[in-house]
Amino acid sequence: MPKSKKKKKRVSVPKKKGRKPFYMLPDWLHWVITAALILVISVGAYYLFLRPYFYRLRPCLGAREYGVCLPTGFLCYGIDVSHHQGKIDWETVARSSVENGYPIRFVIMKATESNTFTDPDYIDNIDKARKAGFVCGVYHFYDPSTSPQKQAQHYINTVNLKKGDFVPVVDVERAGRSQDLRRDLLVYLKELEKHYGVKPIIYASAKFRKRHLNSAEFDAYPFWVAHYYVVRPVTEKKWMMWQFTDHASVTGISGYTDFNVFKGSEADFQSLRIK
Repeated sequence: MPKSKKKKKRVSVPKKKGRKPFYMLPDWLHWVITAALILVISVGAYYLFLRPYFYRLRPCLGAREYGVCLPTGFLCYGIDVSHHQGKIDWETVARSSVENGYPIRFVIMKATESNTFTDPDYIDNIDKARKAGFVCGVYHFYDPSTSPQKQAQHYINTVNLKKGDFVPVVDVERAGRSQDLRRDLLVYLKELEKHYGVKPIIYASAKFRKRHLNSAEFDAYPFWVAHYYVVRPVTEKKWMMWQFTDHASVTGISGYTDFNVFKGSEADFQSLRIK
């Protein structure tokens, strides 16, 4: 007779306890997590993309000219330019700024970058801006990866400052290694001091200055701070000029340009000019 097959007993294995999948969570917890994600994304989007533009919608405490709200309580206004602005009609800039009642008094223009580049519009800009009656300043865009001595020599070879011009200006936006930047930038500044006999102006954003140039050596130099979309620049450092927008419209200049105010007295203003 055929042998009867014995049925194997099924052994039940206890299920491991663990976290439930997201879709098995209670509905109320789904809503809480979703609301939290929406809140985080909304706050991030506001601070990164929307908040800067809300500044432009605030009511002006002073005058709205040049397409921007002008900060009040300062001695005078100025612009800074480079070849990115294209050919500038300096006579029109001077005439229009006087006509609107908020004249531009100073212009700071790019001349050099690193140890070889010269702004192609520098000579034309400074010659015509001087003739139009502006107090002129000339800046160098600093390259932390290049010899500070060579950069200083390039600026000196290119820039012939005259009586009444602003002292030299150095634009510092690239960090490299902070320790090397501080050491080499001081070398660059000292080279210019030795040649021109004056302390140059340092241009940097408020955040960059705090992060990379926050030392007593740089406090001895006049500071030109860049900080947009604020009522006043947020910095612990003393400053003499403030670049408050890069979105100004000036008749005689195509597109937008940077706009600045000068803080201090007339004596402070004169102290930054070549004697």
